[in-house]
Amino acid sequence: MSLRNDLIHIVDNKAVLSGYALTVIEFKDLKPKELAFVYFTTDHKSPFSVYEWEQRVIEVKNSIFGVDSKFTPNSKVLAACKKYDKLIETSAVRLLRAARESVIKLEKYFRDIDLTLIDDNGRPIFHAKDLINNLEKMGKVVDGLRNLEEIVKKEEQAANTNRGGIEVNKYSM
Repeated sequence: MSLRNDLIHIVDNKAVLSGYALTVIEFKDLKPKELAFVYFTTDHKSPFSVYEWEQRVIEVKNSIFGVDSKFTPNSKVLAACKKYDKLIETSAVRLLRAARESVIKLEKYFRDIDLTLIDDNGRPIFHAKDLINNLEKMGKVVDGLRNLEEIVKKEEQAANTNRGGIEVNKYSM
């Protein structure tokens, strides 16, 4: 049973563990900022999920602990990231992550392509025609990624037992 909606919540700008997550050994004894680090580096809904892992760690660290912070995730925090990742994973989430990684590679390709490079025979390595054809297809890539994000969102809403996806708090009962 997937409990991806019930692990870590951001409440009043602080990361809070759910009752279920309190029972997970890897989450015990983590400070709120460390929990936020786990959430923002690992969750596919995080605004930082568009970055590659190394850059994501830097961006999250700077956002949570500050640019001048000496924080580096220790083995306990990394184990919590790994556990969180495993607990929220579904086939759709795995596909979404793979698609985002591919988009990052495509972005790097478009950023780094050099149409002036030539091979040993003096012929261009990259052709403008190929670049233009690839650029024309980028809209389909973006649409496909957006559709996959919607599928993941619908899957999570279907797994949420609360009506309309509304979370129950202590005042709702």
